[in-house]
Amino acid sequence: MPRIDCRYCGKELEYKYIKDLPYFPFCSERCKLIDLGLWVEGKHRIEEPLTPEKQGELEKEDTE
Repeated sequence: MPRIDCRYCGKELEYKYIKDLPYFPFCSERCKLIDLGLWVEGKHRIEEPLTPEKQGELEKEDTE
């Protein structure tokens, strides 16, 4: 079975299908909300500006 680590606390999550993890990529609602709070407070942010070239690369990755 595939495994991932919770993006906030690092707890290992094992799943058969992504839909088995209701708070994916987090282990719980608590971790999801704490992470959201960090974004709102500005502690998580994207440092690099998104150029049209970079956006095209990201969109290409999504379709592969």
